[in-house]
Amino acid sequence: MADVFDAIARHASERPNACALLAPNETISYAQYETAFHMAAENIRAWGIRPGAFAGIAAYQSLDYVLLLMGLMRAGAIACPMSPRWPMRGILDILQPLNATHLFLPSRIDIPDIEVRALSEIRAGDQRGHSHADTNTPCLCIFTSGSAGQPKAALHGCAGLSYCAETANANMPLDTGDRWLLSLPLFHVAGIGVLFRCALVGATVAIPAPAESIEDGILRCGVTHASLVATQLHRLLRTDRGIEALSRLKGILLGGSAIPPTLIQRAFALGLPIYASYGMTETASQIAATRPGDPLEKLLTSGRPFAPDTMRIARSGEIQVRGPSLFLGYHADGRLKRPLTDDGWFATGDWGTFDADGYLRVTGRKDRMFIAGGENIQPETIEQRLCAIEGVGAAVVVPVPDAEFGQLPVAFVLMEPALDAEYLRAKLETALPRFQIPRRFFPWPEQLRRIEGKLNRADRKKLVRLAESLMARDATPPES
Repeated sequence: MADVFDAIARHASERPNACALLAPNETISYAQYETAFHMAAENIRAWGIRPGAFAGIAAYQSLDYVLLLMGLMRAGAIACPMSPRWPMRGILDILQPLNATHLFLPSRIDIPDIEVRALSEIRAGDQRGHSHADTNTPCLCIFTSGSAGQPKAALHGCAGLSYCAETANANMPLDTGDRWLLSLPLFHVAGIGVLFRCALVGATVAIPAPAESIEDGILRCGVTHASLVATQLHRLLRTDRGIEALSRLKGILLGGSAIPPTLIQRAFALGLPIYASYGMTETASQIAATRPGDPLEKLLTSGRPFAPDTMRIARSGEIQVRGPSLFLGYHADGRLKRPLTDDGWFATGDWGTFDADGYLRVTGRKDRMFIAGGENIQPETIEQRLCAIEGVGAAVVVPVPDAEFGQLPVAFVLMEPALDAEYLRAKLETALPRFQIPRRFFPWPEQLRRIEGKLNRADRKKLVRLAESLMARDATPPES
């Protein structure tokens, strides 16, 4: 199995001037890349961050961020990337159980009980030697939503991350000289996956400028590959420039959540090289994907497992996974806890089925089902029907309390050119039982446009509160 740091060292030796990182105002060769993360690792140790220690990062993707992340992992520390949109109090509350002593931010600020450093400091100083870390020990902590909404700290080692990248590259060709746009944030495991996939083969990570659109990043950087979630694909397919950018690509990896069939069909009709995938934080990104040249019927699934005996459907209908890319466990109460079945499988919380050719179809989440008037409602069933309607780019269904029925479904819909609730209701009435038709339809909220990837439990709770407030506002009679 390939090791990401050995791969970078090999490229630095054999192709020292090849581009490793392409930032808006700077290009880093593979020789410079290797030197830079070794320097970063030495700085990290000089700052008192010991092997096995947790270090938080809260920032948007940048060249310094990449070097910091790789430096932390090379030094044997555990990098903890977090969304910069989280409030500082929330960031500190999450880092406290990990006993993290350092936090990296875009600039220094004074915070009691934790040392804060600016990302840019990672490149200060001189290289003093080469660092090495055990690839089977934890090097990355990604926070994922827990059963009570509190994020869980899922830990990975470099070996598992490298294996995931290697199997993904074997399915979706990536070659020396290719450029992959870092269009997903580094606090998602899919963003980390881009760094590893490119490093293994000597490709380039293209880092977009702040606030730069995806289409502009693709065209400016000469990008050949991109990872996209449904809302990103929807926006790109709406404009001629977006379609032009997509048409330049050799590979488009789709994931994060279910991709609406209408988007898959549009992309397929345009001849775009799309790959649908299935994965999660705990599997170090994708563990299944469609194959090159798959017909439309298969592109509407979540793909086929990369390796045999790594995915199964339990008797309950739940998807279970295992294999070398499976995470090391959740950090809880000062130790790692890896919840597996008695025979060694991880229960994903997703419902699914396999078709006759072994392609996965995800049908819903266990923890999203709710009851309305005695009827079980799986929100994904309604979302899939909504997304099959022409003009709908994305949909999220949430339950809201109701005095008569207990709970009722409400939908947030991204629809162009404008939301048409009566049209949506009429379409759904031909496909769904009455109890599954949302009581209200609301326009796609701005807060969802800023989310790149799956909606977590906290995001959905916010949508429930938003739906409740919108319904209460509409129910309040105007003052006379």
